[in-house]
Amino acid sequence: MCLLIHQPKGVTFSRAEIADFVAHNPDGFGISYGDGRTLHLLRLVGSLSEIQDAYARHAAGRECVIHFRMTTHGATNADNAHPYPITPDIAVAHNGVLAIGNPHDKGMSDTWHLVEFFLRPIALTNPDLLFDPVWGDMLGRLIGTGNKLAITHRDGRVAIINRQAGVTHKRAWLSNTYAWSAPRPTATTRTPSVYRDDDTGAWWAEEYTPKGKVSYIQDTSDPEIPEDYILADLWAEAEDAYSRDRDLGVAMWAHNNPDDAATLLCAIFDVSHAEAREWLEDHAADAVTALAEYIAEEVLTLS
Repeated sequence: MCLLIHQPKGVTFSRAEIADFVAHNPDGFGISYGDGRTLHLLRLVGSLSEIQDAYARHAAGRECVIHFRMTTHGATNADNAHPYPITPDIAVAHNGVLAIGNPHDKGMSDTWHLVEFFLRPIALTNPDLLFDPVWGDMLGRLIGTGNKLAITHRDGRVAIINRQAGVTHKRAWLSNTYAWSAPRPTATTRTPSVYRDDDTGAWWAEEYTPKGKVSYIQDTSDPEIPEDYILADLWAEAEDAYSRDRDLGVAMWAHNNPDDAATLLCAIFDVSHAEAREWLEDHAADAVTALAEYIAEEVLTLS
């Protein structure tokens, strides 16, 4: 299913971490970034040491998109390694399995088909559309949150489609927790909590569940969440609302308690409290659905 990473400037993964990523996704490696003039693109299928060396030379400490492939559609070769070039200025990397499959060319992946028959025609006529957040939100709904895309432009822009469905680790965005050895908390409670790191000033939200949910880092300065805010009561309220009415309970609770709903959203997803409030205000149905689906998943897991 692959692992897609948006690595910020100043972040470097260790050789051991790269080895872990490759162990879960051994079928291809790639990097893309723009320096303002040129789109840099590297794709290969190689040994672990070759991939580690390529990462050290081209990606360490640099803002870039990184992809580790596990084959689902198409052959295992460099032509199917991500990121795919869309135009000389734009590339895309994908995590997930697209419903379109690979009907035109069985040797090429579902991502190649997305590029050839959807993204490239758009990029050739209106390349900026690929980086428009409204269009990105629409595309994210179309492909579903099980699929994430990272689109890179030569000018340095990066658009993440379905960013809210990924996680943050070491300040980098990662597309999932199943295709690498994500941290697994040892606590037995599933009560989420928020706390502030005194050394960095970063807000963190932790959740402990039987499935070992990863921790999510929040904004480095998010004053809207109290330092000692414990989310247990809010979580219980939302679950109670869900249990009373599975279709409308969470929606009504979020409508009546928008600050509380935003706090839960920023604890579960990789968004700040302010972004969660904006999500609720501008895309209420989407935000409530995401929250309800998460609660439903946890209820099902524990039942």
